[in-house]
Amino acid sequence: MPGAPAGSAPPSDDDRGRAAKELKQTGSDYNDGKRLGIERHRGDVHGQPPKGPAKVGQSRTWLGLDDAQGSLYLKDYTLRGVGDNIEVWVADDRAFPEGDCRNELGLTEVTDAQISNFIAEFDNTIYPIESEEFSVPPDRDGKQAVLPELIPNLPSSEYKGDGDNIVVLVDNVRDANFYEPATPDGQTYIAGFFYSVFNEYFDRNVMSIDVFDWLHRTGTNPPDDSTDPAYVACNQELNSAPGRQVGAPRPLLYEGTFAHEYQHLLEYYEDADEVSWVNEGLSDYAQTLVGYVDPSTPPDDPGADSHLACFMGYLDPAFGGSENSLTLWGDQGGPETLCDYGAAYSFMEYLASHYGSDFLSVLHREDAGGLEGLQIVLDQFGAGVSAQQTIHDWAAAMALDAALDANGGDLNGGDAARFQADSLSAKINWDNAEAWNENGAPPNGSDYVRLRDGSGAYLSAGEIESISFDGATELEPKPVEWVVDATPPDATAADSSCGSPPADGTGAAALYSGCGPNLDRSVVRAVDVPAGGGSLTFDALWDAEAGWDFGYVQVSTDGGETWQSLATADTTSEHDPGAIPTVVDNLPGFSGDSGGWRPQSADLSAYSGQSVLVAFRYITDPGVDESGFWVRNIAVGGTALPSNTLDGWQSMTQVNPIPVEGWTVQLVAYGPAGSPAWVHTLALDGSFDGSLSGAALDAVIGDTAETVAAIVMFDDPTESVSDPARYTLTVDGVTQPGG
Repeated sequence: MPGAPAGSAPPSDDDRGRAAKELKQTGSDYNDGKRLGIERHRGDVHGQPPKGPAKVGQSRTWLGLDDAQGSLYLKDYTLRGVGDNIEVWVADDRAFPEGDCRNELGLTEVTDAQISNFIAEFDNTIYPIESEEFSVPPDRDGKQAVLPELIPNLPSSEYKGDGDNIVVLVDNVRDANFYEPATPDGQTYIAGFFYSVFNEYFDRNVMSIDVFDWLHRTGTNPPDDSTDPAYVACNQELNSAPGRQVGAPRPLLYEGTFAHEYQHLLEYYEDADEVSWVNEGLSDYAQTLVGYVDPSTPPDDPGADSHLACFMGYLDPAFGGSENSLTLWGDQGGPETLCDYGAAYSFMEYLASHYGSDFLSVLHREDAGGLEGLQIVLDQFGAGVSAQQTIHDWAAAMALDAALDANGGDLNGGDAARFQADSLSAKINWDNAEAWNENGAPPNGSDYVRLRDGSGAYLSAGEIESISFDGATELEPKPVEWVVDATPPDATAADSSCGSPPADGTGAAALYSGCGPNLDRSVVRAVDVPAGGGSLTFDALWDAEAGWDFGYVQVSTDGGETWQSLATADTTSEHDPGAIPTVVDNLPGFSGDSGGWRPQSADLSAYSGQSVLVAFRYITDPGVDESGFWVRNIAVGGTALPSNTLDGWQSMTQVNPIPVEGWTVQLVAYGPAGSPAWVHTLALDGSFDGSLSGAALDAVIGDTAETVAAIVMFDDPTESVSDPARYTLTVDGVTQPGG
């Protein structure tokens, strides 16, 4: 998602972050690469095999995306243009629903000139640059297409073509903006996406771009029709918010989207399971490589990239701010995911500034993911620093970069180069409460807290007499998130889901996991296993995304430090290759749809005569959300355990809280241009406590700086923690915000 492209006129103040407000994020692989159902009611697919690769003007049956309905459907596209490395197919049916004013304005038309310009932009800019910097996808010529095996009358040769061409499907994606543009959900739209399922269905390398308003959203100098009466009337009908007006120019929006998504296609072949923060950061960096985004524009400038402006705190606070985990994608959810992009993008720019663009080329190709892969590449480049230290330096650079640019790199307490990025003009908006206002610091992310007195007034260095920090040694335990379902379903249904659960039943009450994305919910109880072992018996009902989400029954013999999943006749260890590590690490478990209640029995002979912990657990990923996991009629060796009350049940983290791996507290101080800046890492003891006062404090923050702040980071080298860690930061006896 591009900001203002290099060389284009900056947008007005009202346009700040308009891409942020208008484009819906789809992730590095749409729907996490999971297959959607295909509507098969159409009977008018081509019945005759085409003779050789398609020619311009010919049609083929590809797929369209109905994001709102969560499905795919067959539709015809016409080949409108072919380049050296690209072929552009435009959907024949591109109209919005009847009566939509966007139809009357012709905003789904794509001209031959626009197609030619798009092809030239890819062949001359995106393809050669990303091929050199990242990689080239393998040839896929359609001969092994899977879709013809699934769809009657679809010829096996339907998708044959030049294997080195990228197929571009230009369509009016049916999202909330397509159906209900005046609603809150309809205010954003999917401008483009990469979906690996398309590659496998068609045996081609496929990219998808939306057809909406190419007139105003392609090229370097599109027209501005936003004040035309017809456009004004349409914007009123659509309830278009500021920054979302139809007819306003968005230079190179679709080209930038394509450059971003194309990196995802390349990464799919290099490292399909790369973690989101690396993958998305590289894709944002791709837009810098091709010249569509200038990251050096200050974040408070109207022309700033919306991702960077969001992370540094210069967009509407509804989008979040600097208090953001680098490594935990979507930790705050909703519109605040925009700042996740900004964190990852700024980190990639930091790496490129310090180690060169070749560093990101190698990172793109590195099979190991996340911090592990980053450490491997740092070692290859002889960086001499750990991945964790690199995150610390980047976090401080986001606060110091612009100040050091302004004072010529005059820094006390460290090498100024460590805390600068040549391609950025980074600075933090200390006035935005989204820099610190959530309880605790996010894992591998920071609270950015400008120090203040009891009235809330900011303190200068000369006014501060003491600073102390007390960091938690363990995360706050999660409460039990399971509930008692007094009327659990008698059975699941084929169309049941989290949003449409199965009907209430008439049987006994049950413990229920609830449903939703990114869950790891448990109920735990201490039990005595009888001599001889016996069995753990229970009845279970489950509706979990097959191969991706699982329910588990587990035992711990060490107080909850480790857990062993038990097998029953219905558990399985089979999982999708893309399943999240937490799911895979805890197999076997229950997945798919049980249909009805099924009796379960797990052998406890290995635990004969022991006091153990028994747990029922439900883990989901960010994708499809099914109805969940129910259990009742629970017994250990014939002794019943309650399923009609939560009394006596605990969560796993109540039984065994998660330890905090570490804290890093960096103090930064600076004044107006020309004055020196300061940086210092506060020394902490084994209990994560530390303090400074008097002359020792003056030595590390000086006495002239006007801005003094603490950057408080909770370190998580495992990238496995999803919750913030609590702390107390005190200045002159006043507890600071955040914590």
